[in-house]
Amino acid sequence: MNRAVPYLRRTVQALSFCFLLYLIIQTAFPLELKIPVDLYLRLDPFIGIISLFTQKEIILRMLPALGVLLLVFIFGNFFCGWFCPMGTTIDFFDRILFREKKRPKPLDDRSLRRFRYGVFIFALITGLMAFQVMYLLDPISLITRTMVISFYPPAIYIYNHLLPQIQALLPRNPVILSSIPLPLFKVNLLIFLFFIIILALGVIRKRFWCRYLCPLGTLFSISSRFRIFRRSVTDECTHCQKCVRECPVGAIPEETPEQYRQEDCVSCFKCLECPPKAVSFGFASPQLKTVDGVTLSRRYVLGSFAFGLASSLVIKTNPLQSESGLKNNRLIRPPGSLPEEKFVSVCTGCGECLKVCPNNALQSTFLEAGLAGLYTPRLVPRIGYCEEFCNFCGRVCPTEAIRPVTIEEKRLLQIGVAHIDKTRCIAWDTDKICLVCNEQCSYQAIVGDDKKRPIIKEEKCTGCGICENKCPVDGESAIIVHSSGVQKKLKPEPNNNHQG
Repeated sequence: MNRAVPYLRRTVQALSFCFLLYLIIQTAFPLELKIPVDLYLRLDPFIGIISLFTQKEIILRMLPALGVLLLVFIFGNFFCGWFCPMGTTIDFFDRILFREKKRPKPLDDRSLRRFRYGVFIFALITGLMAFQVMYLLDPISLITRTMVISFYPPAIYIYNHLLPQIQALLPRNPVILSSIPLPLFKVNLLIFLFFIIILALGVIRKRFWCRYLCPLGTLFSISSRFRIFRRSVTDECTHCQKCVRECPVGAIPEETPEQYRQEDCVSCFKCLECPPKAVSFGFASPQLKTVDGVTLSRRYVLGSFAFGLASSLVIKTNPLQSESGLKNNRLIRPPGSLPEEKFVSVCTGCGECLKVCPNNALQSTFLEAGLAGLYTPRLVPRIGYCEEFCNFCGRVCPTEAIRPVTIEEKRLLQIGVAHIDKTRCIAWDTDKICLVCNEQCSYQAIVGDDKKRPIIKEEKCTGCGICENKCPVDGESAIIVHSSGVQKKLKPEPNNNHQG
Protein backbone atom coordinates (compact mmCIF):
# COMPACT_ATOMS: atom_id res chain seq x y z
CA MET A 1 0.00 0.00 0.00
CA ASN A 2 2.77 2.42 0.95
CA ARG A 3 4.48 1.87 -2.38
CA ALA A 4 1.24 2.49 -4.27
CA VAL A 5 0.74 5.99 -2.85
CA PRO A 6 3.57 7.67 -4.86
CA TYR A 7 2.19 6.13 -8.05
CA LEU A 8 -1.25 7.42 -7.14
CA ARG A 9 0.27 10.85 -6.66
CA ARG A 10 1.83 10.82 -10.13
CA THR A 11 -1.52 9.82 -11.59
CA VAL A 12 -3.29 12.68 -9.80
CA GLN A 13 -0.57 15.08 -10.97
CA ALA A 14 -1.01 14.00 -14.59
CA LEU A 15 -4.80 14.26 -14.37
CA SER A 16 -4.56 17.69 -12.75
CA PHE A 17 -2.25 18.95 -15.49
CA CYS A 18 -4.48 17.51 -18.22
CA PHE A 19 -7.50 19.12 -16.55
CA LEU A 20 -5.77 22.51 -16.67
CA LEU A 21 -5.10 21.99 -20.40
CA TYR A 22 -8.75 21.05 -20.87
CA LEU A 23 -9.90 24.24 -19.14
CA ILE A 24 -7.52 26.32 -21.27
CA ILE A 25 -8.83 24.74 -24.47
CA GLN A 26 -12.41 25.37 -23.30
CA THR A 27 -11.61 29.04 -22.70
CA ALA A 28 -13.14 29.96 -26.03
CA PHE A 29 -16.40 30.74 -27.77
CA PRO A 30 -19.14 29.96 -26.81
CA LEU A 31 -17.79 29.50 -23.24
CA GLU A 32 -20.58 27.15 -22.19
CA LEU A 33 -18.56 25.02 -19.74
CA LYS A 34 -20.31 24.96 -16.35
CA ILE A 35 -17.00 24.66 -14.50
CA PRO A 36 -15.19 28.03 -14.30
CA VAL A 37 -12.37 27.94 -16.85
CA ASP A 38 -10.23 30.00 -14.45
CA LEU A 39 -10.75 27.44 -11.66
CA TYR A 40 -7.06 26.92 -10.89
CA LEU A 41 -6.52 30.66 -10.55
CA ARG A 42 -9.47 30.86 -8.17
CA LEU A 43 -7.85 28.17 -6.01
CA ASP A 44 -4.64 30.19 -5.61
CA PRO A 45 -4.45 31.75 -2.10
CA PHE A 46 -1.46 33.90 -3.01
CA ILE A 47 -3.43 35.66 -5.76
CA GLY A 48 -6.36 35.97 -3.36
CA ILE A 49 -4.27 37.61 -0.62
CA ILE A 50 -2.48 40.05 -2.93
CA SER A 51 -5.71 41.05 -4.68
CA LEU A 52 -7.32 41.54 -1.24
CA PHE A 53 -4.49 43.88 -0.26
CA THR A 54 -4.91 45.83 -3.47
CA GLN A 55 -8.69 45.91 -3.82
CA LYS A 56 -9.26 46.39 -0.07
CA GLU A 57 -12.25 44.08 -0.46
CA ILE A 58 -12.96 40.37 -0.76
CA ILE A 59 -13.36 39.13 -4.33
CA LEU A 60 -16.05 36.47 -4.25
CA ARG A 61 -14.45 34.56 -7.13
CA MET A 62 -11.36 34.01 -4.99
CA LEU A 63 -13.18 32.49 -2.00
CA PRO A 64 -12.29 28.89 -3.03
CA ALA A 65 -8.64 29.83 -2.38
CA LEU A 66 -9.51 30.26 1.29
CA GLY A 67 -10.71 26.65 1.37
CA VAL A 68 -7.39 25.45 -0.08
CA LEU A 69 -5.49 27.40 2.57
CA LEU A 70 -7.60 25.89 5.36
CA LEU A 71 -6.89 22.38 4.05
CA VAL A 72 -3.16 23.16 4.05
CA PHE A 73 -3.40 24.07 7.75
CA ILE A 74 -4.72 20.55 8.36
CA PHE A 75 -2.91 18.32 5.87
CA GLY A 76 0.15 20.41 5.12
CA ASN A 77 1.26 21.49 1.68
CA PHE A 78 -0.49 18.83 -0.41
CA PHE A 79 -1.28 21.25 -3.26
CA CYS A 80 2.31 21.60 -4.51
CA GLY A 81 2.90 17.87 -4.39
CA TRP A 82 -0.35 16.65 -5.91
CA PHE A 83 -2.27 19.32 -7.83
CA CYS A 84 -0.01 22.22 -8.87
CA PRO A 85 0.41 21.99 -12.69
CA MET A 86 3.63 24.01 -12.52
CA GLY A 87 5.07 21.57 -9.97
CA THR A 88 3.99 18.67 -12.18
CA THR A 89 5.79 20.19 -15.17
CA ILE A 90 8.97 20.71 -13.17
CA ASP A 91 8.80 17.16 -11.76
CA PHE A 92 8.43 15.77 -15.28
CA PHE A 93 11.42 17.65 -16.68
CA ASP A 94 13.52 16.93 -13.60
CA ARG A 95 12.78 13.24 -14.04
CA ILE A 96 13.39 13.16 -17.81
CA LEU A 97 16.33 15.54 -18.22
CA PHE A 98 18.14 15.49 -14.88
CA ARG A 99 17.31 12.08 -13.47
CA GLU A 100 20.84 10.65 -13.58
CA LYS A 101 22.63 13.95 -13.19
CA LYS A 102 24.64 14.53 -10.04
CA ARG A 103 23.71 17.99 -8.93
CA PRO A 104 26.42 20.21 -7.46
CA LYS A 105 25.99 21.49 -3.94
CA PRO A 106 27.99 24.70 -3.83
CA LEU A 107 25.02 26.67 -2.49
CA ASP A 108 24.02 26.74 1.13
CA ASP A 109 20.55 25.21 1.39
CA ARG A 110 19.62 27.13 4.52
CA SER A 111 20.50 30.47 2.91
CA LEU A 112 18.41 29.60 -0.12
CA ARG A 113 15.47 28.60 2.07
CA ARG A 114 15.78 31.88 3.89
CA PHE A 115 15.84 33.69 0.54
CA ARG A 116 12.36 32.37 -0.30
CA TYR A 117 10.96 34.19 2.72
CA GLY A 118 12.70 37.36 1.61
CA VAL A 119 11.00 37.01 -1.78
CA PHE A 120 7.66 36.48 -0.05
CA ILE A 121 8.02 39.55 2.17
CA PHE A 122 9.05 41.55 -0.89
CA ALA A 123 5.87 40.33 -2.65
CA LEU A 124 3.59 41.35 0.20
CA ILE A 125 5.08 44.84 0.48
CA THR A 126 4.92 45.47 -3.24
CA GLY A 127 1.35 44.16 -3.17
CA LEU A 128 0.45 46.74 -0.54
CA MET A 129 2.04 49.36 -2.78
CA ALA A 130 -0.07 48.13 -5.73
CA PHE A 131 2.86 46.84 -7.76
CA GLN A 132 2.17 43.20 -8.52
CA VAL A 133 5.60 42.00 -9.63
CA MET A 134 5.05 38.71 -7.84
CA TYR A 135 2.20 37.80 -10.14
CA LEU A 136 5.00 37.08 -12.61
CA LEU A 137 6.21 34.31 -10.28
CA ASP A 138 2.87 32.96 -9.12
CA PRO A 139 2.87 29.35 -10.40
CA ILE A 140 -0.75 29.13 -11.53
CA SER A 141 -0.67 32.46 -13.33
CA LEU A 142 2.73 31.59 -14.80
CA ILE A 143 1.80 28.16 -16.17
CA THR A 144 -1.53 29.44 -17.53
CA ARG A 145 0.15 32.38 -19.25
CA THR A 146 2.83 30.10 -20.71
CA MET A 147 0.36 27.54 -22.03
CA VAL A 148 -1.92 30.19 -23.55
CA ILE A 149 0.68 32.46 -25.12
CA SER A 150 3.69 30.23 -25.85
CA PHE A 151 2.35 26.71 -26.41
CA TYR A 152 -1.23 26.98 -27.64
CA PRO A 153 -0.42 28.85 -30.90
CA PRO A 154 2.29 26.34 -32.01
CA ALA A 155 -0.14 23.50 -31.23
CA ILE A 156 -2.77 25.10 -33.48
CA TYR A 157 -0.14 25.69 -36.17
CA ILE A 158 0.82 21.99 -36.14
CA TYR A 159 -2.82 20.89 -36.13
CA ASN A 160 -3.70 23.05 -39.13
CA HIS A 161 -0.73 21.73 -41.11
CA LEU A 162 -1.50 18.11 -40.25
CA LEU A 163 -5.22 18.47 -40.94
CA PRO A 164 -5.04 17.21 -44.58
CA GLN A 165 -3.15 14.09 -43.47
CA ILE A 166 -5.64 13.53 -40.64
CA GLN A 167 -8.56 13.84 -43.05
CA ALA A 168 -6.91 11.36 -45.42
CA LEU A 169 -6.59 8.75 -42.67
CA LEU A 170 -10.24 8.98 -41.66
CA PRO A 171 -12.83 6.68 -43.28
CA ARG A 172 -15.20 7.94 -45.91
CA ASN A 173 -17.89 10.41 -44.87
CA PRO A 174 -16.14 11.36 -41.65
CA VAL A 175 -17.05 14.19 -39.35
CA ILE A 176 -15.75 17.27 -41.10
CA LEU A 177 -12.73 18.73 -39.36
CA SER A 178 -11.93 22.36 -39.99
CA SER A 179 -8.85 24.43 -39.42
CA ILE A 180 -8.64 26.69 -36.38
CA PRO A 181 -7.71 30.37 -36.68
CA LEU A 182 -4.10 30.76 -35.59
CA PRO A 183 -3.75 33.11 -32.58
CA LEU A 184 -0.68 35.34 -32.54
CA PHE A 185 0.83 36.87 -29.40
CA LYS A 186 3.61 39.42 -29.35
CA VAL A 187 5.48 38.44 -26.18
CA ASN A 188 5.41 34.67 -26.71
CA LEU A 189 9.19 34.31 -27.02
CA LEU A 190 9.88 36.28 -23.82
CA ILE A 191 7.43 34.16 -21.83
CA PHE A 192 8.80 30.96 -23.34
CA LEU A 193 12.40 31.83 -22.43
CA PHE A 194 11.41 32.65 -18.84
CA PHE A 195 9.65 29.28 -18.59
CA ILE A 196 12.71 27.45 -19.94
CA ILE A 197 14.95 29.18 -17.39
CA ILE A 198 12.68 27.96 -14.58
CA LEU A 199 12.89 24.39 -15.87
CA ALA A 200 16.66 24.65 -16.33
CA LEU A 201 17.11 25.49 -12.64
CA GLY A 202 16.48 21.80 -12.03
CA VAL A 203 20.10 21.15 -12.97
CA ILE A 204 21.09 22.79 -9.67
CA ARG A 205 18.50 21.22 -7.34
CA LYS A 206 15.33 19.21 -7.79
CA ARG A 207 12.38 21.58 -7.82
CA PHE A 208 14.72 24.53 -7.38
CA TRP A 209 12.06 27.06 -8.31
CA CYS A 210 9.44 25.47 -6.05
CA ARG A 211 11.83 25.25 -3.09
CA TYR A 212 13.43 28.67 -3.21
CA LEU A 213 11.43 31.11 -5.36
CA CYS A 214 7.73 30.25 -5.63
CA PRO A 215 5.68 32.70 -3.51
CA LEU A 216 2.65 30.40 -3.38
CA GLY A 217 4.87 27.56 -2.14
CA THR A 218 6.22 29.86 0.56
CA LEU A 219 2.70 30.76 1.68
CA PHE A 220 1.88 27.05 1.93
CA SER A 221 5.15 26.47 3.76
CA ILE A 222 4.22 29.02 6.41
CA SER A 223 0.75 27.48 6.75
CA SER A 224 2.18 23.96 6.97
CA ARG A 225 3.88 24.74 10.28
CA PHE A 226 0.48 24.20 11.88
CA ARG A 227 -0.31 20.93 10.09
CA ILE A 228 -1.80 18.10 12.10
CA PHE A 229 -1.33 15.40 9.43
CA ARG A 230 2.32 14.64 10.04
CA ARG A 231 5.12 12.22 9.23
CA SER A 232 6.43 9.81 11.83
CA VAL A 233 9.32 7.31 11.82
CA THR A 234 9.63 4.22 14.01
CA ASP A 235 12.76 2.75 15.58
CA GLU A 236 13.05 0.37 12.62
CA CYS A 237 14.70 3.17 10.60
CA THR A 238 18.14 2.02 9.41
CA HIS A 239 19.34 5.44 8.18
CA CYS A 240 19.65 4.03 4.66
CA GLN A 241 19.13 7.60 3.32
CA LYS A 242 16.66 6.49 0.66
CA CYS A 243 14.05 8.97 1.85
CA VAL A 244 16.69 11.73 1.91
CA ARG A 245 17.66 11.06 -1.70
CA GLU A 246 14.09 10.70 -2.96
CA CYS A 247 12.58 13.78 -1.27
CA PRO A 248 12.01 16.28 -4.12
CA VAL A 249 12.17 19.33 -1.85
CA GLY A 250 14.97 18.29 0.52
CA ALA A 251 12.71 18.31 3.58
CA ILE A 252 14.52 15.38 5.26
CA PRO A 253 17.99 16.14 6.71
CA GLU A 254 20.79 13.66 6.06
CA GLU A 255 21.94 13.61 9.68
CA THR A 256 18.53 12.85 11.19
CA PRO A 257 16.25 11.20 8.59
CA GLU A 258 13.78 10.23 11.31
CA GLN A 259 12.90 13.92 11.50
CA TYR A 260 11.75 16.34 8.80
CA ARG A 261 10.86 19.95 8.17
CA GLN A 262 7.07 19.79 8.06
CA GLU A 263 6.86 23.28 6.54
CA ASP A 264 8.82 22.18 3.45
CA CYS A 265 7.13 18.80 2.97
CA VAL A 266 4.81 18.69 -0.06
CA SER A 267 3.18 15.40 0.99
CA CYS A 268 4.53 13.53 -2.02
CA PHE A 269 4.83 10.40 0.18
CA LYS A 270 7.95 9.18 -1.59
CA CYS A 271 9.43 8.50 1.82
CA LEU A 272 6.77 5.79 2.25
CA GLU A 273 8.92 3.65 -0.07
CA CYS A 274 11.13 3.05 2.99
CA PRO A 275 12.65 -0.50 2.78
CA PRO A 276 11.94 -1.39 6.45
CA LYS A 277 8.56 0.41 6.26
CA ALA A 278 9.50 2.67 9.14
CA VAL A 279 7.73 5.75 7.75
CA SER A 280 4.04 6.53 8.09
CA PHE A 281 1.70 9.54 8.09
CA GLY A 282 -1.12 10.21 10.49
CA PHE A 283 -2.88 12.82 12.59
CA ALA A 284 -0.99 14.24 15.55
CA SER A 285 -0.81 17.47 17.52
CA PRO A 286 0.92 20.32 15.64
CA GLN A 287 4.61 20.79 16.31
CA LEU A 288 5.69 24.33 15.54
CA LYS A 289 9.36 23.74 16.25
CA THR A 290 11.11 22.19 13.27
CA VAL A 291 14.45 20.54 12.66
CA ASP A 292 17.06 22.60 10.83
CA GLY A 293 14.62 25.48 10.50
CA VAL A 294 15.29 28.91 9.04
CA THR A 295 15.76 31.80 11.42
CA LEU A 296 14.86 35.20 10.01
CA SER A 297 16.77 37.95 11.72
CA ARG A 298 15.18 41.32 12.30
CA ARG A 299 17.72 42.84 9.91
CA TYR A 300 16.78 40.37 7.15
CA VAL A 301 13.03 41.01 7.55
CA LEU A 302 13.50 44.79 7.63
CA GLY A 303 15.84 44.58 4.65
CA SER A 304 13.29 42.64 2.59
CA PHE A 305 10.61 45.09 3.68
CA ALA A 306 12.74 48.09 2.69
CA PHE A 307 13.71 46.55 -0.64
CA GLY A 308 10.07 45.93 -1.54
CA LEU A 309 9.09 49.45 -0.50
CA ALA A 310 11.97 51.06 -2.40
CA SER A 311 11.31 48.98 -5.53
CA SER A 312 7.65 49.98 -5.55
CA LEU A 313 8.49 53.66 -5.17
CA VAL A 314 11.10 53.50 -7.93
CA ILE A 315 8.57 51.89 -10.27
CA LYS A 316 5.86 54.38 -9.38
CA THR A 317 8.18 57.33 -10.09
CA ASN A 318 9.52 55.91 -13.35
CA PRO A 319 8.62 58.11 -16.38
CA LEU A 320 6.76 55.20 -17.98
CA GLN A 321 4.65 54.71 -14.86
CA SER A 322 4.30 58.11 -13.24
CA GLU A 323 1.08 60.04 -13.77
CA SER A 324 3.20 63.08 -14.70
CA GLY A 325 5.28 61.05 -17.13
CA LEU A 326 4.70 59.72 -20.61
CA LYS A 327 1.19 58.63 -21.58
CA ASN A 328 0.40 55.92 -24.07
CA ASN A 329 -2.82 56.87 -25.82
CA ARG A 330 -2.74 53.55 -27.67
CA LEU A 331 -3.11 51.60 -24.42
CA ILE A 332 -6.69 50.41 -24.85
CA ARG A 333 -7.92 48.17 -22.05
CA PRO A 334 -10.68 45.54 -22.42
CA PRO A 335 -14.24 46.76 -21.79
CA GLY A 336 -15.09 46.72 -18.10
CA SER A 337 -11.49 47.16 -16.94
CA LEU A 338 -10.81 48.93 -13.67
CA PRO A 339 -9.15 52.37 -13.75
CA GLU A 340 -5.56 52.03 -14.96
CA GLU A 341 -3.71 52.31 -11.67
CA LYS A 342 -5.92 49.75 -9.98
CA PHE A 343 -6.04 47.58 -13.10
CA VAL A 344 -2.28 46.98 -13.21
CA SER A 345 -2.27 46.25 -9.49
CA VAL A 346 -4.98 43.58 -9.70
CA CYS A 347 -4.40 41.96 -13.10
CA THR A 348 -2.36 38.75 -12.78
CA GLY A 349 -1.32 38.68 -16.43
CA CYS A 350 -2.59 35.08 -16.60
CA GLY A 351 -3.60 35.34 -20.26
CA GLU A 352 -7.13 33.91 -19.84
CA CYS A 353 -8.71 36.97 -21.47
CA LEU A 354 -6.27 36.67 -24.39
CA LYS A 355 -7.26 33.07 -24.95
CA VAL A 356 -11.01 33.68 -24.79
CA CYS A 357 -11.00 36.72 -27.10
CA PRO A 358 -12.60 35.44 -30.34
CA ASN A 359 -10.72 37.84 -32.62
CA ASN A 360 -7.24 37.60 -31.06
CA ALA A 361 -7.63 41.31 -30.33
CA LEU A 362 -6.14 41.24 -26.83
CA GLN A 363 -2.37 41.14 -26.51
CA SER A 364 -0.02 41.10 -23.51
CA THR A 365 1.85 44.33 -22.95
CA PHE A 366 5.61 44.54 -22.64
CA LEU A 367 6.44 48.09 -21.57
CA GLU A 368 3.47 49.85 -23.14
CA ALA A 369 1.81 50.04 -19.71
CA GLY A 370 5.00 50.76 -17.79
CA LEU A 371 7.01 48.36 -15.70
CA ALA A 372 4.12 47.58 -13.36
CA GLY A 373 1.85 46.64 -16.24
CA LEU A 374 3.97 43.83 -17.69
CA TYR A 375 1.84 41.10 -19.35
CA THR A 376 -1.44 42.94 -18.75
CA PRO A 377 -3.92 42.83 -21.67
CA ARG A 378 -4.45 45.59 -24.21
CA LEU A 379 -6.56 45.83 -27.34
CA VAL A 380 -4.53 45.94 -30.58
CA PRO A 381 -7.12 46.72 -33.28
CA ARG A 382 -4.82 46.11 -36.22
CA ILE A 383 -4.58 42.47 -35.08
CA GLY A 384 -8.22 42.07 -34.07
CA TYR A 385 -11.24 44.05 -32.93
CA CYS A 386 -13.46 43.82 -29.87
CA GLU A 387 -16.47 41.71 -30.83
CA GLU A 388 -19.69 43.64 -30.25
CA PHE A 389 -21.68 40.84 -28.61
CA CYS A 390 -18.87 39.34 -26.55
CA ASN A 391 -18.20 39.86 -22.84
CA PHE A 392 -16.04 36.78 -22.29
CA CYS A 393 -12.94 38.58 -20.97
CA GLY A 394 -14.80 39.77 -17.89
CA ARG A 395 -16.24 36.30 -17.31
CA VAL A 396 -12.83 34.58 -17.15
CA CYS A 397 -10.88 37.19 -15.13
CA PRO A 398 -10.27 35.63 -11.68
CA THR A 399 -9.54 38.89 -9.84
CA GLU A 400 -12.16 41.00 -11.65
CA ALA A 401 -9.52 43.37 -12.98
CA ILE A 402 -11.90 43.17 -15.94
CA ARG A 403 -15.33 43.50 -14.37
CA PRO A 404 -18.07 41.14 -15.60
CA VAL A 405 -20.50 43.29 -17.57
CA THR A 406 -23.59 42.36 -19.52
CA ILE A 407 -23.70 42.64 -23.30
CA GLU A 408 -26.00 45.63 -22.98
CA GLU A 409 -23.59 47.40 -20.62
CA LYS A 410 -20.60 46.48 -22.76
CA ARG A 411 -22.17 47.98 -25.92
CA LEU A 412 -22.41 51.34 -24.15
CA LEU A 413 -18.84 51.36 -22.79
CA GLN A 414 -16.40 53.65 -24.56
CA ILE A 415 -12.92 52.15 -24.26
CA GLY A 416 -11.44 54.47 -26.91
CA VAL A 417 -12.25 56.85 -29.73
CA ALA A 418 -11.37 56.48 -33.40
CA HIS A 419 -9.53 59.28 -35.22
CA ILE A 420 -8.95 59.63 -38.95
CA ASP A 421 -5.53 60.41 -40.37
CA LYS A 422 -6.63 62.41 -43.42
CA THR A 423 -3.15 62.20 -44.95
CA ARG A 424 -3.51 58.41 -45.23
CA CYS A 425 -7.26 57.99 -45.70
CA ILE A 426 -8.15 57.02 -49.26
CA ALA A 427 -11.35 59.05 -49.24
CA TRP A 428 -9.73 62.19 -47.84
CA ASP A 429 -6.32 62.04 -49.53
CA THR A 430 -7.22 60.85 -53.04
CA ASP A 431 -10.92 61.81 -53.29
CA LYS A 432 -11.72 58.21 -54.14
CA ILE A 433 -14.79 56.68 -52.57
CA CYS A 434 -13.98 54.30 -49.69
CA LEU A 435 -16.76 53.30 -47.35
CA VAL A 436 -15.11 50.35 -45.57
CA CYS A 437 -15.01 51.87 -42.07
CA ASN A 438 -18.51 53.24 -42.46
CA GLU A 439 -19.90 49.89 -43.57
CA GLN A 440 -18.11 47.94 -40.84
CA CYS A 441 -19.12 50.16 -37.89
CA SER A 442 -22.23 48.70 -36.28
CA TYR A 443 -22.57 51.57 -33.80
CA GLN A 444 -23.33 54.17 -36.53
CA ALA A 445 -20.36 56.14 -35.25
CA ILE A 446 -18.95 56.82 -38.74
CA VAL A 447 -20.91 58.86 -41.25
CA GLY A 448 -20.05 60.38 -44.62
CA ASP A 449 -19.97 64.06 -45.49
CA ASP A 450 -21.35 65.48 -48.73
CA LYS A 451 -18.39 63.94 -50.60
CA LYS A 452 -18.81 60.57 -48.85
CA ARG A 453 -15.66 61.09 -46.77
CA PRO A 454 -15.77 59.46 -43.32
CA ILE A 455 -16.39 61.54 -40.20
CA ILE A 456 -16.28 60.18 -36.63
CA LYS A 457 -19.19 60.83 -34.28
CA GLU A 458 -17.26 60.55 -31.03
CA GLU A 459 -20.39 60.46 -28.89
CA LYS A 460 -21.26 57.10 -30.50
CA CYS A 461 -17.82 55.55 -30.92
CA THR A 462 -17.02 52.76 -28.45
CA GLY A 463 -13.42 52.25 -29.59
CA CYS A 464 -14.03 48.62 -30.57
CA GLY A 465 -11.40 48.94 -33.31
CA ILE A 466 -13.24 47.22 -36.16
CA CYS A 467 -12.73 50.28 -38.37
CA GLU A 468 -8.96 50.22 -37.75
CA ASN A 469 -8.85 46.47 -38.27
CA LYS A 470 -10.72 46.53 -41.59
CA CYS A 471 -9.12 49.68 -43.04
CA PRO A 472 -7.68 48.67 -46.46
CA VAL A 473 -4.68 51.01 -46.23
CA ASP A 474 -1.41 49.06 -46.11
CA GLY A 475 0.70 49.30 -42.96
CA GLU A 476 -0.68 51.53 -40.26
CA SER A 477 -4.38 52.11 -40.59
CA ALA A 478 -5.75 55.47 -41.74
CA ILE A 479 -8.24 55.35 -38.89
CA ILE A 480 -6.73 54.78 -35.46
CA VAL A 481 -8.36 54.16 -32.10
CA HIS A 482 -6.89 56.10 -29.20
CA SER A 483 -7.55 55.37 -25.57
CA SER A 484 -10.09 57.67 -23.94
CA GLY A 485 -8.19 57.47 -20.64
CA VAL A 486 -11.15 56.44 -18.51
CA GLN A 487 -13.83 54.09 -19.76
CA LYS A 488 -17.16 55.86 -19.70
CA LYS A 489 -20.73 54.93 -20.42
CA LEU A 490 -22.29 56.31 -23.57
CA LYS A 491 -25.84 57.57 -23.62
CA PRO A 492 -28.18 55.07 -25.24
CA GLU A 493 -30.18 56.36 -28.17
CA PRO A 494 -33.93 55.86 -28.23
CA ASN A 495 -35.09 53.64 -31.06
CA ASN A 496 -31.51 52.78 -31.94
CA ASN A 497 -31.66 50.79 -35.16
CA HIS A 498 -28.74 48.42 -35.02
CA GLN A 499 -26.90 47.79 -38.24
CA GLY A 500 -25.40 44.51 -39.36
